[in-house]
This record gives sequence, C-alpha cells and structure tokens, in this order.
Amino acid sequence: MKSNIMIVRSVLSLLVLGSAVLVGSSDSPAGPLAQSAGEPLIAKDSVQVTLRTHPDYYRGGQRDESTWSWTPRIKYRVNGPIASGSQLSVEFTLPGNRPWVKFDCQTGPVVDRDHWWETECGNNDVPDEKAVTDTGVVGFTIKLRNELSGTDKTLFTGKIDVAKFHYGLDLPKFKNNFVYYVNYDWNLPIAYVFLEGERDPHSSKIDWSFPEFKVAMWFKGTEQTTNKVDAYLFYQGQEVGNTATTEKGAVTDEVIDLASQSSPNEWRRKKFFFNTVRGWDNQPQFHIKTHLLSKNPGEYEIKVLQNGHLARTAKFTVAPNGKFGNGVAQANLLGSDRVIVPVQVIGDQDGGWDKESWRAKAFFGNPLSGFPNP
Repeated sequence: MKSNIMIVRSVLSLLVLGSAVLVGSSDSPAGPLAQSAGEPLIAKDSVQVTLRTHPDYYRGGQRDESTWSWTPRIKYRVNGPIASGSQLSVEFTLPGNRPWVKFDCQTGPVVDRDHWWETECGNNDVPDEKAVTDTGVVGFTIKLRNELSGTDKTLFTGKIDVAKFHYGLDLPKFKNNFVYYVNYDWNLPIAYVFLEGERDPHSSKIDWSFPEFKVAMWFKGTEQTTNKVDAYLFYQGQEVGNTATTEKGAVTDEVIDLASQSSPNEWRRKKFFFNTVRGWDNQPQFHIKTHLLSKNPGEYEIKVLQNGHLARTAKFTVAPNGKFGNGVAQANLLGSDRVIVPVQVIGDQDGGWDKESWRAKAFFGNPLSGFPNP
C-alpha cells in the first residue's frame, strides 16, 4: 500500500458567499488552515471507506463457502505536522458498538502544516477469519499514537452505513451470496469549487501565477451510466466555460466508491477542468485570454448535463476583494483547500437515493453546520 507525502494544494483566491463553506491551507493566498498549532488534522473530504467482499465466512472457526462476508479498507489524508515515531491506526466497531478490528496504517513524519501524509490500510491487513456479515451502522476511529512522547490521540470518528445486495443465481445454494458496500448517498448534494496551480514535475513547487478553476461533484451509478457528463459554467447568465471539448476542459473520475461487484450502488466524484477559466493571471503576456475570476466578481452557476439531460446545478459567488472565510467555514473545518457548495440533483439518472441522508450522515456522521437544503 502506497503512502506519499505531498504538498498541500493552495486554495482559490475567491470567497463563496451565503451558503458555501470555505477552507484554506497554509501555503495559499487564503491563509493558514484553522487548526490548532502543532496539531495534525484529518482532511474530511479525503476519507474513503470501501468494503472487500469475501466469498466465504468463518463460523465458529469453520469455513462456510456458501456465505459471503466482508472486511473494511480505508484511505485518508492527514495534514501535518506528524511527529517522528508516530503511528496512525484505525479501529472499527460493529453495530451496537461491539469491538471488532484494529490495524495500523503506514505512517511517516510530516514537518509542518504545509505538507500532508496520505495512507491506505485495511483490506489484506484484516484476516479472512475476521470477516463479518453484519449490515447497518458501523463505527470507525482514526488514531495517532506516539510511544516516544507517550501520546495517543483520536483524530477522527465516523460512521458508515453498510448495505448489501444479492449476487448470482436465485437458487437456495446461493441464497447467502451477498455483496457488501458503503452507502454514500449523502455525497450527492455536495460539490467542491477550487483552484489548482501548476505543479513542477521535477519538484514539489507549485506555480500559482495562472491557476485553473475546477469543480468536483458526485454521481451515483455504474461506469456506463455516469460516463457521459459535462459541466457548463455561467457568469451573470452567460456561458464562460465548459468541459464538452478538450480545448475548453476535461472530466476525470477523482474518487470511486464501489463494491467488489458492479451494481447501481456505486458513487463517483467527477472532477471538471475548465481550461478557459482561471483564478487570476500574474503573467498575462505569456497566456491566452481567459475568463478571470479575480476580474469578474459576482454570481456564478454550474450546470451539468448527463447523457444529454440536465442532472446538476450549483451556484456560488466570487467576492471582489478575494478574502475568504466566515462563521460557516469555521464551523465546518474540513482540513481541505476546497469550497463546499450545495448541489441540486435533477432528474432520475442516479436511480433511487436517500435525499435526506446529508443532514445526519455527511462526512461519516459529521454533518455540515449551516448547509442549506439543496
């Protein structure tokens, strides 16, 4: 499992007003992350829990090949500092707060808040004999211990909603063949608006003279049903950018949350690149003319077509002074350089989903404060 220290991307030089949530990072024009000095912080939008379905189940120490079971795997990012000698770990509890499994995650030192550590653990770290068939609310806790300093800190606590679907033939011998997954319906009304600078491929340095404008949104469905999506950006009612052509933009899958077998119970965070929209331009003599957010404050709207039909809309506002932050932002400290905006989900291309789940289940039971009804 691969873990890497990476430079925290700087956040956009815009202020989202009213309904949005804004978070900064220490190497950005927005100022430092609002975290306690010297304390590591989990980036909540980086936490992803998925399940591995096992084609068997150990019952009383005996292997049952007619029943399927599951174990967890988790990926997350920790903003520094992380002291030398520290060890990240994750504990999971079963419904009813019953103790279950605990495993360490690969950990490295991070000298300051300008850097972060990403790690992934679980999966093969959990023996087959520990696999379970439980569904419902499962708790997890991310901890950081350091035996050199004698500390053991809880960095994050959350809950996942485990569900299952039957897989294979509808015959008695296969009646217990269930594929298990985490329900991520709470993600659908949440979008992220942000800028990204250009990273030097030969170093960790980031060029922020001409940052790109980007948006990330969630979609539910298989790769086939979510493959054809394009975003269009409007400023004061006029289109200023889109991702429909490679000249103007692009779309990638940034995060994929799915089970061991494909089904409609899959969630993908699409990342939209707007090549013709930038945050600002400090070297206009070297660049083609683009729409600059810094010179065009006011209201913006994002509209997304999925398979040719309107599927998402979201609005945000850019302030003329470039300052960030408000009470809502502080109340929803995410440890990320992205601005959260509410999304209106339109149509039925996502299939059935829980439209109220974001209220209590957002960010694994750490719901947003002050987030409006999308």
